[in-house]
Amino acid sequence: MPSVITIASRIKGSVSKTAWDAIKRKRLASYLKSDRRPWREGYDEYREQRLNKVVNDESLLEDFANNRQLPPGYAYRLDARLIEIPWVLSRVRTAGDRFLDAGSALNYDFVLTSASLKQKQTTIVTLAPEGQAFWQLGVSYVFGDLRDLDFRDDRFDSVACVSTIEHIGMDNTMYAEGLKIAQRSDPGEFILAVKELKRVLKPGGVLCISFPFGRYENHGWFQQFDSELVDVLIESFNPAHHNENIFQYYPDGWQRSTREACKDCEFFDVHTSKYADPASTTDYPKDYPAGERGLACLELVK
Repeated sequence: MPSVITIASRIKGSVSKTAWDAIKRKRLASYLKSDRRPWREGYDEYREQRLNKVVNDESLLEDFANNRQLPPGYAYRLDARLIEIPWVLSRVRTAGDRFLDAGSALNYDFVLTSASLKQKQTTIVTLAPEGQAFWQLGVSYVFGDLRDLDFRDDRFDSVACVSTIEHIGMDNTMYAEGLKIAQRSDPGEFILAVKELKRVLKPGGVLCISFPFGRYENHGWFQQFDSELVDVLIESFNPAHHNENIFQYYPDGWQRSTREACKDCEFFDVHTSKYADPASTTDYPKDYPAGERGLACLELVK
């Protein structure tokens, strides 16, 4: 099944920019009038609007950089990208020029041109071509496998790996149909990717890596890490030093948390589950998560 972004890109490619902008405005207006349930029509437009705002909010980036509590109601009914991307930007903005996005989670024009990244030499590595590529911004796109990167040792000053490591060794055919490397192999192969990401970092360089955290779950197309796997990942990198940030989704938004508080967090898989009607008495979740309820963000220094 193609991703939401891929489908949107195909639609966009079949209409003019003016018509596409009108479609997006209509979808956004519809969403804002709704109960803002994740993944319904207009969700993508709303998420992009909010993300555009936060990546350029210097005060918020300072909150992330200094491990402060987030504003009340932050990212209400939105997914973890609203945590991961500003958290990464708050970490890498002071690093050197050469930056690698391992997984293409930052492939938005407004992220790539934000104050945190606009002066960097950015490379994006991903399994298959993106629906949109911003080569005109000087971004390099490389297609490949994080377990076997085509970069020399000590190449990058900083690397971001946003909600990608949990897919390594899993069934990624929904993102890259027909590619052998996208087929399921071994969930433990995330360790190979971690070691490769360390190899391409300069000494003193930082890997900013994030992934769903809580109770261990294997969803076939990804695995949710528990505390034991987090420790395995850290040990595999063997950092000179590291910092750990845990975030949790609550009914009123995202906030900082701890491993202990998130140890039983479950992932809401929109592919296999559904939200409850507000008046329902069923056991379907009424907190409207967009995916993970727990998120681990690690800053690993080589």
